[in-house]
Amino acid sequence: MDKCTNCGSELEGKYCHHCGQERVKRLEVKSIVRDITHGIWHWESSILKTFKSLLFKPGRTASDYIQGKRKLFVKPFSYFIFIQTLFVIVFHRMSEKYFAFLNYTIKSDSDKVQERVVEIQHLVAQYVNYLNYFMPVFFAFFLYLFFRKKKGINYAEALAASFYWVATTLVFSVVLMLLSMIDIRFWNARFAVNMIYYIIAVKTFSGLGWGKGILKGLSVSVLSYITFVIFVALLAICYLQFVLGINVFSVFTSSPK
Repeated sequence: MDKCTNCGSELEGKYCHHCGQERVKRLEVKSIVRDITHGIWHWESSILKTFKSLLFKPGRTASDYIQGKRKLFVKPFSYFIFIQTLFVIVFHRMSEKYFAFLNYTIKSDSDKVQERVVEIQHLVAQYVNYLNYFMPVFFAFFLYLFFRKKKGINYAEALAASFYWVATTLVFSVVLMLLSMIDIRFWNARFAVNMIYYIIAVKTFSGLGWGKGILKGLSVSVLSYITFVIFVALLAICYLQFVLGINVFSVFTSSPK
């Protein structure tokens, strides 16, 4: 009887009953090609299925995953990392054009203020790949706060739902960024689009009626956004103040020349 090449146990069937390793054969080029194509196809297929489910049934998908129906879905954090990587690539391509548009439309009488605004924008662009991780954390906190009793969820389960939903809104942001190549103002629509998605996701997740569901969805979304914006602003101010040695408050409170 053959033995498992990994742990030495006797093999009965395709997989080792002790360590779970598949029965192996000598490596060949065709087997490597098969593994690569199978891995890519399986991953992309799973990502697309997860995205489709989250797009049309965001609340149901999160509930199913929390309740243990997980075979069909990519894990929340893996899904988030994949979408986040795509978002960062596109954002770095488009951010300079968008910030230039902002600086053109929103001007200050003070050159120093304008300079600090540009520095903060560069900080956000440079560290957006890290900053995006905080949005699911804040969203999960308020989702847990509002639904820990009704849904019986803990913070980890709220975080799983948040990673799914926030990642999906990053897909919307990518699409809007690409459309901004036609008209830069498309990028400004992301907030409204994301808010609508979050409200629908929370409402369908909660099982509440449309009135209470929309109200609580709006509350969770707005509180999450406000907390995230304040957090990012504080980080930017602290970085400029204590790392770069720039007295931010004196710049913004000084009278224009």
